[in-house]
This record gives sequence, C-alpha cells and structure tokens, in this order.
Amino acid sequence: MAGLAERKIDERRRRLIAEISGDPGIMIRDLADKLNVSRETIRRDFDALCDSGQLQRRYGGAVFLPMGNPLSFEARQDKHVQERKAIARKALGLLHEAEVVMLGPGTTALLFAAELANSDKRLTIITNGLREALTLAKNDNLRVVLAPGEVDRLEGFSWGHETTEFLTRFNADLAVFFADGLTDRGVWEADPRTVGVVQTMLRHAARNMLLIDHFRFDEQGLQRICALADLDNVVSDRKPGAKLLAELARQTVDFHGA
Repeated sequence: MAGLAERKIDERRRRLIAEISGDPGIMIRDLADKLNVSRETIRRDFDALCDSGQLQRRYGGAVFLPMGNPLSFEARQDKHVQERKAIARKALGLLHEAEVVMLGPGTTALLFAAELANSDKRLTIITNGLREALTLAKNDNLRVVLAPGEVDRLEGFSWGHETTEFLTRFNADLAVFFADGLTDRGVWEADPRTVGVVQTMLRHAARNMLLIDHFRFDEQGLQRICALADLDNVVSDRKPGAKLLAELARQTVDFHGA
C-alpha cells in the first residue's frame, strides 16, 4: 500500500509541474482546484519540490528554478553573433508583406528585430520582448504590440498568465521563436516561463519558424516546447547532422540555411 501511495504522490507532483509549465504564474488555489486536492496538500508538494531544487516559491505560486542559460543576457548576446545575424537576415527574407507575426524574446530575437527595424516590410509584430519592442518601434512601417505581464528586467520579457491570456486574443500568420536545443525528439528550452509563452504563440499562429544556430543542434533543454511534427520551418546557419536532418525531412519541416 505504501508503494501505491507514493506512486500517487509522484503522479500528482508530475501533474503539478506540468500545470506550472503551462502557466508559470498559476496560483496555489488554482492548482488545488485543478488537481482536486487541498491547498495544504499543494503547499506540502511545493515544500518537497523546493527542497529537491525543482521549484522556487514566488508570490503564492511557484516557478521552475532556472536550470539553463547561466549567463546573463548581455553575456549570451556576445556569443556566435555572426552566425545569428546571418540567421536573422535569412528569416527576414522569408516574411511576407502585411503579415501578423508573433515574436518570442531572446538574444537572436533582438538581432532579428534589428533587421526588421531596417527593412521596408509592413508588418504587425506582437511580442513579449521589451528590448525587441523598443527596437521594432523605430520603424514606422511596423505596428508593434507589446504583451503585458510580470516583467523580468534582466531577461527583458513579460511572462505569466496576463501575457498568455493577452496572446490568445490574436490570430497571427506566423510565430517566430527561438530555443536552447533542437533534437530528433523536438525543440527544447531551459526557462519554463518562455515555454508557456511560446506554446501559446504556436497555438495562435497559422505557421511557425524556429531560428536556431547550429551550436544548439542535438542539445536538449529542461523542457520541450514542441515536437518536430509541430514545426513548419527551421532557419539556421548550418545544416544539422544526418540523423536530425533526416527526421526534419520525415516530419515535412522546411529547413532554410543562412
């Protein structure tokens, strides 16, 4: 019986982590309702998961501890700049006039925003990236919509329930996003706050485009954003290895080399 009880606890905690992954700003009361347990049970689960280093308490809810991207935004911004600029330029050429584009945040996103800011394309850009929005707003051809939410000033993006709920109000032609890893099992990201936002963008866009440098091929992050079958386009500075390239082709994902 003890084994059965432990399995139930483990399963509940896995579900709890899954719920937080989808909405990092979710509150204890909402988790209790979703999992059909008391708030005290959720708090005990939080304590156990925090003790194990998987969660960190935040304003009555919880978020995952940052397990990836130990470098600051500024430090990451200086890495592989030429490769990422080439990717941004290639991606710009794949955009169509008058499209509505949802844009995720990140160091490559900022380079992509800079390319857009210097282009003559007329687009509507919806983003949760603060730096990206300010860069894009320099171009009068671009209509820029900034998603609200809790702000991470170091990473420069908004996140949480307000952010994802706001994004559901729109239907986009294209979601442009970025990730920490790409393997034959899918697209991976270290920060669950970003996962929740990007997954919302993917659900509300007719098609999508992943911008990723070759250094991230065959790298797996903390959490999967989506499977390869959910991808439409991948833009990178170099082709991946034979196994990953074959799987992209099998899943009918268009690969674009910069």
